[in-house]
Amino acid sequence: MASEVNCWSHDGSYGAGKVGVNSQTAQRTERTAAIRRVLLWVLALNVVVALAKLGYGLRSDSVAMTADGIQSLLDGLANVVGLAGIAVAARPPDQEHHYGHERYETLASLVIAVMMTVGVIEIIERAFEQLRGGEPPRVDAGSFVVLVGTMAINLGVSVWERRSGTALQSDVLLADAKHTLSDVLVTTGVIVGLIGVALGFERADAIVSLGIAVVIAYAAWSIIREASLVLTDASRANPRELMAAILATPGVITAHKLRARSSGGRLWVEVHVTVDPDLRVQQAHDIANGVEASVKAVTGQRSSAVVHIEPAVPPHTRPDLLFGDVPPAPTETGAGRASAE
Repeated sequence: MASEVNCWSHDGSYGAGKVGVNSQTAQRTERTAAIRRVLLWVLALNVVVALAKLGYGLRSDSVAMTADGIQSLLDGLANVVGLAGIAVAARPPDQEHHYGHERYETLASLVIAVMMTVGVIEIIERAFEQLRGGEPPRVDAGSFVVLVGTMAINLGVSVWERRSGTALQSDVLLADAKHTLSDVLVTTGVIVGLIGVALGFERADAIVSLGIAVVIAYAAWSIIREASLVLTDASRANPRELMAAILATPGVITAHKLRARSSGGRLWVEVHVTVDPDLRVQQAHDIANGVEASVKAVTGQRSSAVVHIEPAVPPHTRPDLLFGDVPPAPTETGAGRASAE
């Protein structure tokens, strides 16, 4: 029977001791605090934007501007959902959640998509009400001042959230960035609609509102799609690049059963590698550490790796069913794979 050495990531996922656990907890706490700071600032800005749009939209009887304000209000509610989601996601692993609670962040992004869908329904209802005979909106310079000002704020917020979401690998920040970017497109459409009304096309406002609904619906769908990939164990890493790096690790002879999945900004990797069957346990363990380092070089330091060590004899040297044709990645020394001494 093949012997195995299981080596989890040194961030404390398994067997790394108290220091590793403390390091993992510190990383989780720091990441959560950073996401919370972004969401709190965005929440404050969204409330300001929503009040400005709703107030002026209701005052001028503009369905499009009021719809845009509702969308901004939903942005603020989405921030509250995001704050609740990351609070739960930050909890450490327990007896029921062995991999932690990080997927609650992904679930929070789904709630944001649902709230966007509710906004779509509200906008469509208001647009059809005006098309059936409602009064056209009053257009003045104040309308454009409010819209241009709030659009500039939303554009800045969206860019900031996307950059922060990418840096922190946060599903909820990336989802909220899409939500906020849809606001920018919506506001652009509202401006076009009000210009149409000013030029005498009284139904332009309602027609543009329907276009706004389509934009928001598409943004909601893209969030649902991204969340579904995480919840169905899809991998955000390039598996062929990952396999090539593993095969290039000194001491690794072959590799198979490579599996990876993403959750809460972290990548979980499992792989079986074969080594010289005459190696001592410590030598095999050192190779497992090397494989872990190769994984992190490709996917980042927040990755967790489980490396199964097997002797390089049949049937363990069989190729991987999905990525068996991948060659080792080139190494700086040009030595390629080498057996541990």
